[in-house]
Amino acid sequence: MTGMTRKQQHLESVLRTQPLPDGIHLRCWQATDFPAIQRLSDAQGWPMPANRPEEALRSWEHSEPALVLYKQEQLIGFVRGLTDGEVTTYIAELLVDPAYRNESFGRLLLDVCHALHPHTRLDLIALAESSNFYKKSGFRDVGAGLRKSYR
Repeated sequence: MTGMTRKQQHLESVLRTQPLPDGIHLRCWQATDFPAIQRLSDAQGWPMPANRPEEALRSWEHSEPALVLYKQEQLIGFVRGLTDGEVTTYIAELLVDPAYRNESFGRLLLDVCHALHPHTRLDLIALAESSNFYKKSGFRDVGAGLRKSYR
């Protein structure tokens, strides 16, 4: 494992207990993934990475876990979270390419995030159209979320 970051080494140890489907690769994000993250986000209607690329890139640089899912050379999904490592891991973004949905890749990303920080609970704010996915993945409704944007 020479040349791997500590985060990638930790991810590799988790992946030994959670095998990936053939042809699927999961790794810690790298700055070179950002254009693909922007494209997938834009196709989903999430404007932040394209409209505020410097801030979005910095958010990825400061996030943990920050993982990307590839099939061959194509980014097909990602998750970006924030954690204190002990109590809470907040899932800020989770997206799987529509062509690869219903193949359990979203659940895989969530399971790996939880395995990376097993003492934490996973928290997130879900849109109405994605709440059924999260409920099927074991999440429960804990009330309304609120947001105040800077801009």
